[in-house]
Amino acid sequence: MAATTAARTATPYAYRQCAARARDLADILRARLDGHPHRSELLVFIGHLHTAAEGFETAEPLVMDGVTIPNVTPSEGHLPLLMAVTHAADHPEAGISEAVFAYVTAPVTRRTYRLEPQASGGREDAELRTRIALAEHDLATEGDPTTRYALLATLVQLHGDHLARGGEVAA
Repeated sequence: MAATTAARTATPYAYRQCAARARDLADILRARLDGHPHRSELLVFIGHLHTAAEGFETAEPLVMDGVTIPNVTPSEGHLPLLMAVTHAADHPEAGISEAVFAYVTAPVTRRTYRLEPQASGGREDAELRTRIALAEHDLATEGDPTTRYALLATLVQLHGDHLARGGEVAA
């Protein structure tokens, strides 16, 4: 196998989309700061999201043997998101589900978290998971920045509702 070489190319569109989503998510969380009982936790998330956005904006795509590999999440953007996911798992009282951070990398990975059905959830749980799935679908197909922001805000709220109801996330 030939050595991996970094060729100077423009930031791939998917990386720019990841950066935009990270900044949108940071803005959504920033809007929740006033009066939030876990303000310091939100500030940690916001910091990780800004670092991730900068990482996606400056990351070079992986190039092997002269071929750009498009579906690789760059560590410059991914590692800060992993820190945010870990922080969310360690601080569920902040009300931010670790699942929302997967929406940042979805333009590259085409993956989101799978929500586990709640044992006692019944119809309400099914409706909530359906609303999340519909918003995820719309987010995956929407290119307009205003709509993307609104969908991310909706997903943050829906995942927060799922978390508050005792919902779990499966990777």
